[in-house]
Amino acid sequence: MSAEPITEQDIADLRKQGDLKEFLKQTRAAARAENQRRRALVLRHPDLAEQLTEAPHRFSTPAAWSGYVPPATDCTGALNTTPVRPALLALVAEAERRAAGERTAAA
Repeated sequence: MSAEPITEQDIADLRKQGDLKEFLKQTRAAARAENQRRRALVLRHPDLAEQLTEAPHRFSTPAAWSGYVPPATDCTGALNTTPVRPALLALVAEAERRAAGERTAAA
């Protein structure tokens, strides 16, 4: 997913057109769907799911993870330097790699 970032002008235009509420609704729905996709991928693999309970994640159970991956930057543009983001991205990437291998093997 590499959509162009939305600008303040985009928001102003959406607001003027009366489309901001619908845009936000669609954006939230897309984010929820992506979180669910990532969560399902990782939880399919017990070894990956178990890593969610270890540092740096430390979820109480693997099922406690919503699938959310923190953004690369905060609202000021400062880089997210916590180890959680890259660790979650690595888990998701491994789950995606395994899923691709399963699709290849089934073909």
